[in-house]
Amino acid sequence: MKKRPFSPEDLYRFKSPGGVQVSSDGQYTAYVVQRCDQEKDETLTDIFITNNTTLASKQLTFSGKESAPAFSPDGKRLAFISSRSGKSQIWLIPIDGGEAWCLETKEAVSGPLVWTPDGKHIIYSAEVFSQDRQTWTPYPGAPDYDRERLAQLADKVHRKNTKDENEEDKKANEVKVITRFHYRHDGEGYFGHSRRQVFITPVPGAPVLDWKPQSRQITEGDYDHSSPTVSPDGKYIVVSARRTDTADYDQKSDLWLFELASGRGHLLYDAPGPCYSPKWSWDGKYIAFMGHDSKFSVSTTTDLWIIDVSQYLTQLQTQGESQPLTADAAQNITRPMDRPVGGAGSEIGFRGGASITWQGDRLVFLMCDRGAGGIYQVVPGGETQALLVDRALSVASVAAGQETIAYIASAPNQPDELYLLREDPVPVTQLNTELMAGITLGDWEEFQYSSDDGQPIDGWLLYPADFDPARKYPLVLLIHGGPHGSYGPTFMFTAQVFTAQGYVVLYTNPRGSDTYGQEFTKWIDKNWGDRDYADVMAGVDAAINRGFIDPERMFVHGWSYGGYLSCWIATQTNRFKAICAGASVTNMLSGYGTSDITLADEYEYGGQPWRDYEHLIKHSPIGHVSNVDTPIMLMHGEGDLRVAPSQTEEFYIALRRLGKEAIMIRYPGEYHGPRRLIHRLDRFQRLVAWFNYYRDL
Repeated sequence: MKKRPFSPEDLYRFKSPGGVQVSSDGQYTAYVVQRCDQEKDETLTDIFITNNTTLASKQLTFSGKESAPAFSPDGKRLAFISSRSGKSQIWLIPIDGGEAWCLETKEAVSGPLVWTPDGKHIIYSAEVFSQDRQTWTPYPGAPDYDRERLAQLADKVHRKNTKDENEEDKKANEVKVITRFHYRHDGEGYFGHSRRQVFITPVPGAPVLDWKPQSRQITEGDYDHSSPTVSPDGKYIVVSARRTDTADYDQKSDLWLFELASGRGHLLYDAPGPCYSPKWSWDGKYIAFMGHDSKFSVSTTTDLWIIDVSQYLTQLQTQGESQPLTADAAQNITRPMDRPVGGAGSEIGFRGGASITWQGDRLVFLMCDRGAGGIYQVVPGGETQALLVDRALSVASVAAGQETIAYIASAPNQPDELYLLREDPVPVTQLNTELMAGITLGDWEEFQYSSDDGQPIDGWLLYPADFDPARKYPLVLLIHGGPHGSYGPTFMFTAQVFTAQGYVVLYTNPRGSDTYGQEFTKWIDKNWGDRDYADVMAGVDAAINRGFIDPERMFVHGWSYGGYLSCWIATQTNRFKAICAGASVTNMLSGYGTSDITLADEYEYGGQPWRDYEHLIKHSPIGHVSNVDTPIMLMHGEGDLRVAPSQTEEFYIALRRLGKEAIMIRYPGEYHGPRRLIHRLDRFQRLVAWFNYYRDL
């Protein structure tokens, strides 16, 4: 078969697995497959199931609107979320196939779905209006009609994916009234006066075609609750909850326990910082969770923790109340390793799986080291063991059942696929095998270099398929976002697009990247544009010293924080022929308060405009914009709530006012990163055309 080069249009051809779940007996693995529909300009998701013994797979759903599969305790049914009817609802289907039916609820359902151990109920989350509709007022002096209007508006916002909009909806007064410090989230929009609550619904043993909603709300109050996990005896759930008056002003969340029969809530663990993704052990004695011990820092390493809840439950059952556990009761499992718990990121996949899961008396989890995600376990007695660690691949999500571990992983030359962890990895999916067999890819290598102060830095080089070290090649430097993200041995779509065009691609993990330990990650806190800039430029020099890079044809691209550093590079050096920066922070002063993560920005940037003016402008590209001599393309989503589009507008107008060469590309309706396929394709095509033009001058 004749092979062809990789192309931006391959975006439409890739399929990605995600949402992996293993039945409790380990016999089956369920997962979601995401594919692209170019004609409809949308991604579609369906659920598949595989027999872990025979590896025979079957597609269970076909509407393209499914997610979050969850096996029933007996392993005979799957619950999942689907928006096929217009609103996100729970659906059920036998694992051997057949007709799915809707377990209707009044609320638009969010995952994960959690079965009670007896298989008679499902627990889920939903965004709902959480005020008293009779007495609530948004602020003193608000007009009376606001009370019901804002409640109805919240209801409408959270009828997610509803297609049918009636005439009353179109005429509704949708004026937003903002009274909270945290009132919107990128990718979701303005959430108004609603909160995430946890619900429970009964599940009949057989389909009921005229089923009426019977769900019951478990959590209450003007607080957010998420990530429910149920006790093995089915009496309690534990959730991650932000039930403090300062919830909008810090990251702290606690673990709360709710009695399923009565709905009574109890503070279980009073955490020093954020804690999330709790998982109850199979014997009911322990709860594992992810988190760290800082209320404010976003650069603190996420660890794996375990608390023993047996005495707490005994006291609760005998006395009706129990003293909350505090920080000294939590065992930090991963602190000695000084690496973050969680899976690797994905450029085009969606993953949607777990990072921690129990397998009998063992706790299986993901942890990233120097950019590569691996699988580990904690065995009885507390010892941590590596199950799968490989510098040539990176694991993104994991699930476990009896004697079975399933995981999703990719490598620089292999897109996401699903595997079973055996003595040798067993592929469950081959979603992209045929596609990749017809594409020519170059080699890749990981290397390490020294920054200007001697600090070791990891980097990766991807080569064109016909690479010849005796020739000179143009270079594209890619910069990751975060800033506390990291690159690793994962499939890089953007990099492959450029190697197919004859570029060598370099990406590195400068200081500030996570997966290298707490000190390395915090190095750039309140000091963007210093060591990070020096580290990436040292990487460029290291690549040039290999002898095959043309220093007169070098380019830079980054998004979010990567966009910031791309703009910063433009103000500090003219070594590059052209730059493309996406969703960039360019002015830390004017950006204050325009992001959905203002408090994180305060910590990262190092201050507030009214107090730290000189510091903020010193570290902002806009403060040095007159130094720019490199042609620069600036991309931004017009609906970005993470980094306001005005950040790009300011930099663009300043550049044009100074007579510099600058182009601004705006993506209508997009948040922090393009979601519509046509916009994602445009980004890649426009990048290639921009760099190729200057490469060939």
